[in-house]
Amino acid sequence: MNWKNLKDWAGVRLGERPILAVVIIAGVIVAAGMWLFTPKAKEPATAFYEVRRGDFAVSVVEGGTLTAVNEISIRNEVEGVARIIYIVPEGTYVKKGDLLVELDSAQAEDTVNQQKINYEKARFAFSNAVAQLEIQRSTTNSDITAAALKLKFAEIDLQRFLQGQLIVDQVEASNKLVSALAQLAVSEETYTYSSNLAAKGYETKQRVDADRLSVMNVRNSAIVASNTIWILQNFDHPKSREKYESDAREARRELERIILQSERRIAQYVADLMAASNTLVLNERQLERAERNLSATKIYAPQDGLVVYPMTDSRFSSESLIEEGATVRNRQELIKLPDTSKMKVTVRVHESHVGMVKPGQVAFVVLDSMPDQRFQGYVDKVALLPDTQARWGNPNLKVYKTEIILTDLPLDVKPGVSARAEILITNIANALSVPIQAVTTLKGKQVCYVADGNKVTPVPVQVGMFNTRFIEVTSGLKEGDRVLLSPPFDTQEKDLEGAVLAAEERNRMQLTNRVQPPAMPAPATNGLARAAGAAPVQRSEVQRPEVASSQAANGQQSPDSRNRPSRFNREEMLKEFDKNGDGELDESEREAMRTALAARFGAAGGPGGPGFNREEMMKRFDTNGDGELDDTERAAMREAMRAQGGGPRGRQDRAPGNVDGQQRDNQQRDSSGRGAGGEGPARNRSRDRSLPQGE
Repeated sequence: MNWKNLKDWAGVRLGERPILAVVIIAGVIVAAGMWLFTPKAKEPATAFYEVRRGDFAVSVVEGGTLTAVNEISIRNEVEGVARIIYIVPEGTYVKKGDLLVELDSAQAEDTVNQQKINYEKARFAFSNAVAQLEIQRSTTNSDITAAALKLKFAEIDLQRFLQGQLIVDQVEASNKLVSALAQLAVSEETYTYSSNLAAKGYETKQRVDADRLSVMNVRNSAIVASNTIWILQNFDHPKSREKYESDAREARRELERIILQSERRIAQYVADLMAASNTLVLNERQLERAERNLSATKIYAPQDGLVVYPMTDSRFSSESLIEEGATVRNRQELIKLPDTSKMKVTVRVHESHVGMVKPGQVAFVVLDSMPDQRFQGYVDKVALLPDTQARWGNPNLKVYKTEIILTDLPLDVKPGVSARAEILITNIANALSVPIQAVTTLKGKQVCYVADGNKVTPVPVQVGMFNTRFIEVTSGLKEGDRVLLSPPFDTQEKDLEGAVLAAEERNRMQLTNRVQPPAMPAPATNGLARAAGAAPVQRSEVQRPEVASSQAANGQQSPDSRNRPSRFNREEMLKEFDKNGDGELDESEREAMRTALAARFGAAGGPGGPGFNREEMMKRFDTNGDGELDDTERAAMREAMRAQGGGPRGRQDRAPGNVDGQQRDNQQRDSSGRGAGGEGPARNRSRDRSLPQGE
């Protein structure tokens, strides 16, 4: 009786015997529930594999694509972008010289025509520059010749004056003086004779006066001749000599100026000629490039082959499909002409197996288009670096391109078909092997769970090579052992976060590598704080429990056991950091002091707190970015140091989340008069008690 019949029967009998119907229905429901929820016989949750001995083949199976070993890539050689107006259909066998692709040549033709015009202009400019240079050279030669002739004439005039005119003028003036003196002697003698005759009455007075006048005239002529000689020697001759020498010097300078100007003009015209020549060469090259672009709009087959359109390896490529009307860029691959006589399969081997794959290993390939045939080949090349294109979908995937050359492939097989290749790594004879999932790790060791009666026991094993299903076991198991195929998960050993070290190893290394810096002493009034210009502060050092336990474990003394003072004054600073003993800290000693301060400041953060070095300190407190800490920045640093590593109350009240303790501390500081950089009476008394004698 099913549930529907039971319901109908119960509905009919409900009016006759309602209590019996309710009891029957309740009993049926309870029985059905017990049948559904009663645990059935437990099937075995584990399965075992019996260890066997036999030949163990290690191979790598990967999928790939069949391509030609030797193929010519036809690319677009037109600069810029071009549009395909004709392309031979894919899969066509072409002969050498057949037209493969024709690109739009309108823009290339316009460029060629415009460049021809530019080339003709550049050639005319070059011819004009050559002619101008020749004209300038001729003009320059004429100017230089005229200036040289003028210099020569000036030098001749100077020599004529020095060697001729000067002597002639001197001789003429001397002759005039001699003649005047001789004439004066004759006139005086005549005047004396006439005067004597006049005294005797033989001559007239008129005659005597005439002779006296003649003497006076001749004497004046002699004086003039003498003065002329003096003028020539002192004025005329020096003036004329200076004039001729000046003319000669000026003519020489004019010649030098003309030569320099001519050189400059020649250089300018030569530069114009070189510019015109370079422009001509540039336009000629541009014309050749434009003509080459025009000729590249038609691409012909360089050899016989099968036309294959290229496919990009990147799924994110923005290149359009190769078809008529498509726009292609410069150097974009348009067609492949593979040589089908020698083919290869390119597969991607995972990084876990690439170490076993070597060139020369035997491989077998099955094509998807010919699944009933198997072809033999060998590994030709293994990539040194992982394939970057395969990492787009999964950045953690590392695969290496591997090329397999096929040796017995038929000639009618076309490239581009999918294939599956199996690379034979080695064949181990008479080896023990187990399924790869049967080997697990327990406490850092590889184990297999072996059945021992009614229980399983982890047995350490040594493994060898493996394939996709089985792994070789070199020691630890024997033939006939039954190993667990689903080993239990080691929750103590496995780290779901992917940690390299186990928990106990990390803890041990932390204890070993932990370096506990010394506690930072509080600066006193004449210590580092006074040297830095800061207000004196005082805090007591409280050793952390973990530090004390670590020091006790290492046999070190605590700061209290060494009776170290709770502050650091100038004498202690110099004793610790003044290595050369000159009483001052140089740059290297200051750097050592800053390093020690950074280490002590970092210790205040407690173990597990962030480290603190000079770079971090400058990054945190150097607010103006000048590379040094001024008084304000030092005060901020000391305030942070007190907040992190102050006295016991400061560390207790300023714990994370203890807001009330921080407010209490602020109230106590305000009530005691200790502001930023100040100190109250209580602190003064504490400082006075801590001061040594003599301070």
